[in-house]
Amino acid sequence: MVSARPTIMDVARTAGVSSATVSRVINGATTVDKELSRRVQAAVRSTGYVPNALGRSLRRGGTSQIAVVAPDAENPYFTQIISEVERIARDQNHSVTVAHTEDDLAVEQACFAQLVSRRVSGVLLVPVDGVRTDLRPLTDAGIPVVLVDRGIDGADTDVVATDNLDAGRQAARHLHERGFRAPVVIAGPAALRTTEDRADGFLAAWRDLGVETGPTALRRGDLHLESGRAVMEELLAEGLADCVYVTNNRMSAGAFEAIRGVEGAPALLATDDDLWTRLVTPSVSVIHQAVRATSRAAARKLAQRMASPDEEPSITLLRSRIIERESTRPAGDPAP
Repeated sequence: MVSARPTIMDVARTAGVSSATVSRVINGATTVDKELSRRVQAAVRSTGYVPNALGRSLRRGGTSQIAVVAPDAENPYFTQIISEVERIARDQNHSVTVAHTEDDLAVEQACFAQLVSRRVSGVLLVPVDGVRTDLRPLTDAGIPVVLVDRGIDGADTDVVATDNLDAGRQAARHLHERGFRAPVVIAGPAALRTTEDRADGFLAAWRDLGVETGPTALRRGDLHLESGRAVMEELLAEGLADCVYVTNNRMSAGAFEAIRGVEGAPALLATDDDLWTRLVTPSVSVIHQAVRATSRAAARKLAQRMASPDEEPSITLLRSRIIERESTRPAGDPAP
């Protein structure tokens, strides 16, 4: 049964081919078998499918509208991504629409429906969930999607993100080299691959360095400031950790609030070089994610995907770096 507004998947089912083949035929690829091409063209006519005119306009060098969908309007990391993408889009004479999902799957699906109705040319998406986010409303409509910062298990699409396992390993080595031996990591929900990979890399690196970590070395928050503060207060009450790595920026700020002014508090290694990390006392060491490079790489990948929808999806991982400040220097160490 063909839907009221036919999608690329309706055409694929009618023609008995894959959606990728339909996309190649619609976009003028010359490598498709002639018989398959005829079947697709017949299916387009019989279903009444209308290709995305804005995407075609982009490929011809015209203007288009792309969308950036992020989970948190207040998170500086995501606002920096949006700002950088808007800057790139202006330079290329494209408009940008922004949507926020508030880390809610229902809101995310509603955003997808709105973007399909607007016939956007492409979407840069920070998904809500690495398992349950459903891209089909976008992909069925033939809208190219590039995932930013977070992947989705089994999704056949491009991803541009931080190498989070490496970030965790860097965090462990940084703290170990400064003489700390009782580490704790504050991760997000287990289903969030970004913070989970950072935690996995962190704990695995400590084991490789000969420091055993028990189950209490992994603590969880909900990505928001209050949970970072609450977990750090628990650690202060226990008095066992000598260093803490926090795997997202909002929880990092909460953790700092808990240790500020506390004598003998654990060393703190935060995530993201937010402005506050440089202004507070002690200044806070961070794992700095390459936000600008991530945004540029994602925007380039989306442009490539819209121009060449039949290319194989790729994963681009960017490396973080440590910015050392006062919060991870052992007591008595002079500033460099």
